[in-house]
Amino acid sequence: MEKHAAKITLYHFNADECIVKENITLAECAGVDRTGHVSWIDIVGHDPVFFQQAGELFKVHPLAMEDIANTRQRAKVEDYEDFLFVVLRMFSLRDNKIEDQQVSFILRDNVLVTFREYDFGVLKKTGDKLCSGKGGIRKKGEDHLLYTLLDVIIDNYFFVLEHINEEIEKLDHAILRRPMDNQFVKLQSLKNEVLYIRKNIIPVRDLINNLIRNEIEYFEEDNKYYLRDLQDHMTRNVEEIDFQREQINSLMDIYYSLQTHKMNNVMKTLTTVSFVLLPLTFIATIYGMNFKYMPRVDDPYGFWEVLGGMGVISLVLLFIAISRNWISTKAFSRDKDSVL
Repeated sequence: MEKHAAKITLYHFNADECIVKENITLAECAGVDRTGHVSWIDIVGHDPVFFQQAGELFKVHPLAMEDIANTRQRAKVEDYEDFLFVVLRMFSLRDNKIEDQQVSFILRDNVLVTFREYDFGVLKKTGDKLCSGKGGIRKKGEDHLLYTLLDVIIDNYFFVLEHINEEIEKLDHAILRRPMDNQFVKLQSLKNEVLYIRKNIIPVRDLINNLIRNEIEYFEEDNKYYLRDLQDHMTRNVEEIDFQREQINSLMDIYYSLQTHKMNNVMKTLTTVSFVLLPLTFIATIYGMNFKYMPRVDDPYGFWEVLGGMGVISLVLLFIAISRNWISTKAFSRDKDSVL
């Protein structure tokens, strides 16, 4: 995705009403009367000049604005005394593809400012709830709105992990049926995705724990209980992604084992062929020597007698190979199918 000029949506609400203004300017957002109201200013886009203007209008510390502009930040929460800064990574499933972006929050009295790179449509559901008055968000203030948005982002982690889990199950069945090279490539791709997601959501768990442990003045006491719900969700997500990482490593081991088994079968077959043909080659080599007197050379039936003897030897050796299961993979195939 290409980064684009910023688009601003303002949700101005209290317990009785919610006013929505789209495509407005920063100056209009800053000039809104917030007496008895809370403003959620949702900024979508990535424009450094625009960010500088936003930081000046909303009096955001330059270090926080630098973190917002640099969209590869580790999830964290920082208290700047006059505002609370929260940044984390959002993951979303779009057209069966996992996409991600950085989401930053500036929380201060009666104001919540969000900075996003793209509009995935995930947070719009919260805006719709504000407009309809569902969920009681309008009655609880800007700190509860921050919790609600964090809850949406964290719940979306689970949907992404469910998608990965489905892909792992498909590969599991496919590899057990018939291991192929493209399956290993897919496994490696999934492993990279899981490691990338894990790298970004582990700090989110620490972020929630810091919000719970530290005395953040921007959170009312009643709303702090909701943070425990986020903590439970993050624990579930981290456990799930750790389990998926182990699953992928296990599937890689199974893939290697099956490929090794396949190679062993090929080597057994080649060895059996050599086992059968080597005595015949030895006999043929002897009768290929240029000696005048050799057994059965002058006999008109000598050729057929030697050929028949070689055939008998071949059958005996082949019987020995089959009886010892050197060339049969039937037992493995039957066990494999019974598992599936």
